[in-house]
Amino acid sequence: MPGLYAQTSGSLSTNATQLTPIPGLAITLPEGVDAIVPVTLNLPNPYAEGNNYPGALLGISVNGQVSPVQASFTYGIQAPPSFNRMPTTLVVGVALTTTKQIVQAVWCGVRGSTVMLDSPATLSAVL
Repeated sequence: MPGLYAQTSGSLSTNATQLTPIPGLAITLPEGVDAIVPVTLNLPNPYAEGNNYPGALLGISVNGQVSPVQASFTYGIQAPPSFNRMPTTLVVGVALTTTKQIVQAVWCGVRGSTVMLDSPATLSAVL
């Protein structure tokens, strides 16, 4: 079924302070009833830069509404001398409805951080 897998390409970054779409990571769920679809956001190699315990907040929005189930990562050092990779995966159950739904991955930095993706990240759903 088309639209159930999306992958980023190239390098992406954000220094947004509020959740904003991750470019290229959107899928369309079909209509349905009595079903919960697992939606997975996988960022295998993200990192954050900053000098105040850098990190990121990650989420999934459905038709513009961000799920309260979110993921995050932060460094345990206030000003890290280098920025480790912080693999992060988020799985959210989305109830199908009688209309198609747009699912979008979202992200932002925490405490003034810039979040970086320089390898492919994915958003997928299993029906």
